[in-house]
Amino acid sequence: MELNNATHFIVGFLAFLVMLVGLGGTFLPALPSIELIWLACLAYGIFSGWGPWAWVMFPLITIALIVGEVMMWWLGHTTSRVTGASWAAIGVSMVLGLIGMFVIPVVGALIGAMLGVFLVELYRRREWKAAFKATTGVLLGAGLSFGAQVVVGLVMIGLWGLWFYLRALEIRV
Repeated sequence: MELNNATHFIVGFLAFLVMLVGLGGTFLPALPSIELIWLACLAYGIFSGWGPWAWVMFPLITIALIVGEVMMWWLGHTTSRVTGASWAAIGVSMVLGLIGMFVIPVVGALIGAMLGVFLVELYRRREWKAAFKATTGVLLGAGLSFGAQVVVGLVMIGLWGLWFYLRALEIRV
């Protein structure tokens, strides 16, 4: 596909706008986050004709996506375990978090996850202080997961920006 500078800029600008929505999704759980950034990179590659740097940049962006997804789940559950949550509490937390996401948009997933750990640990230990301590792990994990998602999203956008720049240099020649 032969691109001129104007077409490349328009395709890149549209991809960047979608990436900004994805970055916003790291702040608002109701929106897709790094997955949307990756899809925007894929669309950019398809519509810009990939170019020679795509075979380096797109796999790096894909690796960043995978690392971000693993970190998101790992951080959330590991911090819950460290603060004393049982595997049963983590399982109930995941289910109630998923339900909460649909019942109360934006904050429902976090509320459901915290409620799940608290209720299971309260039932299991019969002591609200221990249940509350285990619940703080969910909150800590959510914070760490949020931070990781933002960093990974910015890395993905940065890699795409380098790819866009290198592709622009190629088109000008």
